[in-house]
Amino acid sequence: MSDFDTLQAALERVDAETGAAEGHGALCGMLSLNHAIDVGRWVDTLLEQGDANDALVREARGLLLGLYEDTQRQINDSNLDFALLLPDDDEPLELRVRALADWCRGFLYGLAMAGYRAGDELPEDTAEFVKDLNEIARASFEVGAGEEDETAYAEVSEYVRMGVLMVNEEMQPSKAPPRLH
Repeated sequence: MSDFDTLQAALERVDAETGAAEGHGALCGMLSLNHAIDVGRWVDTLLEQGDANDALVREARGLLLGLYEDTQRQINDSNLDFALLLPDDDEPLELRVRALADWCRGFLYGLAMAGYRAGDELPEDTAEFVKDLNEIARASFEVGAGEEDETAYAEVSEYVRMGVLMVNEEMQPSKAPPRLH
């Protein structure tokens, strides 16, 4: 997986309005509905302010394309090796919680970029997960430094990670193994 800090710094250097967590969330939302996404559209959306000939923009584009390849592979990995692109655990909890909310907001945006519209019919578990992501993305958090807060963050981020894999599985039935009757 591409390093969060490296990508975040590259996006900041080109004045991208979207950060690494939200951008990765958007990518995952798009991939969950359609593995054949237009990766150029995703990259261009994140780098819309940048001059394609600028060295910093080219660097950010390269990092984003690498993230796309890593994520495409991970989201379909049978070993469940998929990981959310979030700050490391040694970063302050408040930063990690904010990044998780941004990631969820990005995922919802990615679903919309891939064609999902509010009110569209979704499998029951996917619909519930989308509802939960809306809540996580909009929630205001009072973050402490205690072990309970760390545990809660770990549980919510794992729920999101597994939920993405579930949505990917439910929305990409063509890759599911055939059922025996």
